[in-house]
Amino acid sequence: MAANTSSNPAFVYDNVMQNCKVVNPTTAYTVLADDNVVIAGANSIAITLIATSNSPVYITSIDGTTQRTGVTAVVGSQDFVLADGGCTALCIRYGPASANQWLVIGSKTAS
Repeated sequence: MAANTSSNPAFVYDNVMQNCKVVNPTTAYTVLADDNVVIAGANSIAITLIATSNSPVYITSIDGTTQRTGVTAVVGSQDFVLADGGCTALCIRYGPASANQWLVIGSKTAS
């Protein structure tokens, strides 16, 4: 599975439907360059986005039918909480990858 590119931003219709790489970590995890979907496999874990993480990527706190608690998407020192009010986030990098700037759409809160 290749990384998503700016020429393929709507990967919902492409990679996720056809060749999706799904990971289900049970401990703190850093999104890799070819991850498409990250499903929290435990409570209270941090899922970190870095300059080399794939973009866009979905992060969800629902593991099957289990709603995980305390799951955060982390960008630098910013935490985006995924909970009942925002259980899935779409994370899209903007600007140069080296800047590690992300739009996190759908999180419940940010701090």
